[in-house]
Amino acid sequence: MNKFKVFCILALLVLMVVPAYAEVQNVKVSGDLSARWIVRGTYDLDKNATSTNGNDTYDYLLSTTEVQVDADLTDNVSTVIRLANQKDWGDRAGMASGTATNDAMDVMVDLANVTLKEFFYAPLTLTIGRQDLWFGKGFVVGAKLRDPNNAIGADEYTVISSFDAIKATLDFDPWKIDGVYSIIEEGAGIVADDVWLAGVNVGYKFDSYNGEAEAYAFEKKDRSRVAYVNGTTTAACEVNTINTYGIRGSFEPLANATIAAEGALQYGRYSTFANEVRSRKAMAADISGNYNFKDVKWMPTLGLEYIFYSGEENTAPGSNAGNTYEGWDPVYRGKFDSAIREFQNVYYPTAQRGTNAAATALDEDSGVTNEQQIFIIGSIAPINNLKVDGRYGWFRYNQSPSVSGASDRSKDIGTELDLMLSYDYTEDVSFGLLAAWFFPGKYWVGGQDDTASDIVGTVKVAF
Repeated sequence: MNKFKVFCILALLVLMVVPAYAEVQNVKVSGDLSARWIVRGTYDLDKNATSTNGNDTYDYLLSTTEVQVDADLTDNVSTVIRLANQKDWGDRAGMASGTATNDAMDVMVDLANVTLKEFFYAPLTLTIGRQDLWFGKGFVVGAKLRDPNNAIGADEYTVISSFDAIKATLDFDPWKIDGVYSIIEEGAGIVADDVWLAGVNVGYKFDSYNGEAEAYAFEKKDRSRVAYVNGTTTAACEVNTINTYGIRGSFEPLANATIAAEGALQYGRYSTFANEVRSRKAMAADISGNYNFKDVKWMPTLGLEYIFYSGEENTAPGSNAGNTYEGWDPVYRGKFDSAIREFQNVYYPTAQRGTNAAATALDEDSGVTNEQQIFIIGSIAPINNLKVDGRYGWFRYNQSPSVSGASDRSKDIGTELDLMLSYDYTEDVSFGLLAAWFFPGKYWVGGQDDTASDIVGTVKVAF
């Protein structure tokens, strides 16, 4: 072997053992800090209750912090890492007898992904890792809200909403096609007991009327063997599947006027008790219209929105009466339309729900299924940098919830008024004040039909 061959072999070995470093073309650091003061009263609709969200008005403060680093590398490669912390002030349940009882001070990884543009094919972009997913208006897939460290008392304000996913995007302007696969919950080792989400979203933008249209299909498969009527997990429980198919579109028929509509159907299997399963058939719709009076003083806007979620038949929880389960499953909706009702019996149990231990978050009395909603929406901007938004909603059940203990009770859930004041102090600092009241309707029994209130003051700094 001559000296040249020896040199080539040594050079190859050196290249194999020397670590490779990506060349960074551009780095951007951004983030935000938010502090909220929350004052809530009678959230369980029973002012005489002794639960933490019941009798008296209670208040607390919480903070959320996010720091994001975006790095552009060579050859159409970029990465994103976002770190987050969220906690109630004073470290709720945090330092008992000198021992930490939760992880409120921890810094969590919310985003960590790599994006490969023109991946083997010019229109194809691939994003791998923990990422945000938002399709359309977020009606079906938009946010995976969670509070991993159980560190905040108002989970709807969590900043952790990302998915562990692979997303492929084909951009054939004006067409755009997204395909996604996400692991929602990994089970025990090699056992087939995980939860995953997969789907495709196809969008098109029109040349006129600022029009757009989308069609999508998503499958959520839960192999964790949970009986959803009571949360029992056994090996004999059936697999739960939710196949959601929908279309969405919006356009501007007149200047400053927008009309939008979305409709979706769900099929699949609904897991009940051991060795029992029901077929699934549900539907949902969202129709809205708004007008912006740009040439009028204070630039008022006015809108109307109707939302429909199908509901389960009026049978006892867990009953197999009737073959089809008709309750709408929210999947991972990111679009939230009210400050209080949206989260009733999801994050905040009502007094009526508290007396029914078998009820789950997807039962007929929760704020995410089995109801019709009508919203009147408006806003004004009386001075520069100040905006006032108002929303008045009316809610009605489609099916009388069996969890209420009475099958013939009124379907009138109630009404809600949400007022939001926002002020941009500078380009970086903003203030907000939310005031919301939920007024229970005839559905609620006497003594458990008190008005709920929510006051939230916010200061946010973005950089």
